[in-house]
Amino acid sequence: MSRRPHTLAGVEEVARRPGVSAEDVEAVLRVHVDRVHDAVRRLGADPDTAVEVVRTSALSLVDAVATRPQDVPDAVGWWFAEARRRAGGTGSGLPDLPLGGGLLSADDDQLVLAETIEELPEDERLALLLRDAYRLPMSAVAGGLGTDESTAATIVARARLHAVPLLDDEPAPPLPAHAESVAALGRVGESGQVAPRDATVRRHVQACAACRAVTDSQQRVHLLLGGLAVVALPDAVRAEVLAQAEDKARTALPAAAALVLTEEEWEEQEEARRVLSPVMAVLGVVLAVGLGTGVGVVLSRGASAVLPVSSNVLPEVALPEVEAPAPITLPADLPPPPPVPEPRTSVFTLPPRTAAPAPPPPKQTTAPTAAASPTATTPAGAQTLTVDPASGPNGATLTVTGAGWTPGARVVIEYLDPTGRPTGSRATATVDADGDFTTELVARNPTGVPGRHTVQASEGSRTRSASYDATA
Repeated sequence: MSRRPHTLAGVEEVARRPGVSAEDVEAVLRVHVDRVHDAVRRLGADPDTAVEVVRTSALSLVDAVATRPQDVPDAVGWWFAEARRRAGGTGSGLPDLPLGGGLLSADDDQLVLAETIEELPEDERLALLLRDAYRLPMSAVAGGLGTDESTAATIVARARLHAVPLLDDEPAPPLPAHAESVAALGRVGESGQVAPRDATVRRHVQACAACRAVTDSQQRVHLLLGGLAVVALPDAVRAEVLAQAEDKARTALPAAAALVLTEEEWEEQEEARRVLSPVMAVLGVVLAVGLGTGVGVVLSRGASAVLPVSSNVLPEVALPEVEAPAPITLPADLPPPPPVPEPRTSVFTLPPRTAAPAPPPPKQTTAPTAAASPTATTPAGAQTLTVDPASGPNGATLTVTGAGWTPGARVVIEYLDPTGRPTGSRATATVDADGDFTTELVARNPTGVPGRHTVQASEGSRTRSASYDATA
């Protein structure tokens, strides 16, 4: 069915796209101009070419919204797709990588992230930029990739799995054969509220170690790419590009868009009117009948006969006098009221409680360096986890030792901040034949917040943790 817009005041068609104004397009341009430039640079364009692509694609966005609104279901995604099309084949092959500006450009992690993005295929590269680096909704990601949202979610999830060995120098977790949708695992792996459609997948992940490994890798790549620095346009160039595009938007689009309805919404309101009109008519008849009945009852009670009318003057009518009723007197010899028995109160006493003997004072034991047991001592045969040293500065290298683990198992060690969230620092170890392992972990929290951090080791569904006090 076609979607012809209608105004609230009538049914005439509106030529322009409903709800889109120059102010709306200007907001899209200002928010995403640097991101479009960053995406074009990371797709292989040199700096001069990237500036020209941003300029021409911004003007094309304004022209498309004004003249072909049916081709622009999502303005942000359309802009990225247009910029990608114009930048296609313009890569210069220069060895330099876009690293952003400011302090982040000197960070070694920025070089790793830039190299990871560069080594991925173009579709996966753009998908991770739009979803993880720029945090755009899936509708904009689908528009930028030129596909639907379900396919876009699948591309994002598979791109993250391909990025794991590039970031961590270790293979990505295999996708379980029973996993029906890698896109659903990707959505569950993102930080944020899980959509109702993914609630069943979330419950399955909590009970399945293989699927949880996939969602953990999805979350790690999602969080790491969130720190990717955006390669912004020079200030003067940005001002010039925005001025040109905004001038065109103010010329081609109205300053404020009228509130309009599509044909489906208009038909829904017409259906409501058709249903409501008979109901209102019946209600009016019922009210009229009720009002007439009430007036008739009042008039019928006002007089017992019809009064004669002469010369439009009502005759005087003498009303009979009504005698007041005689007062009621009570005899003086009434019997007294029956006596009311007093309430009977039962009193009882409780025997005094004897004070329980005080528990013996806890034995003073010397705490180990860092233990993963809920008690001060660890029973024989239980899993243990120790960290050396137990405190120190942010960025120190820790020696993590475990005992009592499953021989041959792979243990994943993560460094968590005081709130329990992953910091991005991670290590793995393989348990030897005696059930022991030893590895090193860098106690690095990017936020630099001091306090009690947690070193968490996981072997499937079994988890142990130890603490590390990070000083300022």
